[in-house]
Amino acid sequence: MNLWSTIERTLSPTLRAASVRVSRLVSAAPERIFDAWLDADQARTFLFDGRIGDGISSEIDARVGGEFRVVRSRDGGDVEYWGEFLEIDRPQRLVFSLFVERYAQRDDRVIVEIAPVADQSLLVLTHELSLPDPAERLRIQRAWVRALNRLGACTASTMRGRARAVVTHRVEWAHPIAPG
Repeated sequence: MNLWSTIERTLSPTLRAASVRVSRLVSAAPERIFDAWLDADQARTFLFDGRIGDGISSEIDARVGGEFRVVRSRDGGDVEYWGEFLEIDRPQRLVFSLFVERYAQRDDRVIVEIAPVADQSLLVLTHELSLPDPAERLRIQRAWVRALNRLGACTASTMRGRARAVVTHRVEWAHPIAPG
């Protein structure tokens, strides 16, 4: 599977300001990693456990067009993360929209791609952002690194020991194309 070509085959419905890409090599089967994204308890755990304001509730309707909602308590209030599943191709590709009202993120899109590599899996996450601020991109990149570290720990097979992280960060600026 060519991860780069699959990203290019699906164009974003709107022009995004930038994107952040994070990757991780995990000692687990692609199916195990993929299924964790669609399980409400596992998703809440790897997305928010161990952070200030752990996840307090989660709901996932795991089908194309289905929605998800994860709520966490932070700084004396609740923060709601929600979106819609745009593509589910088990165990290799998951695409969903993401909206977080507190951070005014609108129309973000997250692409999760998983490919087998020997007896491990390579997970590449691309978050297409609506936020042009470099500080916000860095905050989002750090949050995904922490989440993928926890996902790796949750899904890593005990026979292989600890998962090994391969973290990359790439910011891509989108340029409008003039109508022809």
